[in-house]
Amino acid sequence: MARSLIDIVALDLRIQEEISKYGTLKEFHVVLWRQEPDATGCNWNARIERIGRTRVADSRNLAWWDVVPQMRERFNLR
Repeated sequence: MARSLIDIVALDLRIQEEISKYGTLKEFHVVLWRQEPDATGCNWNARIERIGRTRVADSRNLAWWDVVPQMRERFNLR
């Protein structure tokens, strides 16, 4: 699948939409940044951390860990 071009505000909103499937946005810290294209051609990255929850609770549902890799496959920043 070819990547779509998207601006950073739209990408931030998409990440928030995806994260909200796994809890409230207040449960997560999200940092998003532009970078030089990597070996795959992706020109952004993000770090998402769940806060205010125990490791035991997180270990039961780690599906949210895949949000950034899945979105990096789909989008590049304009």
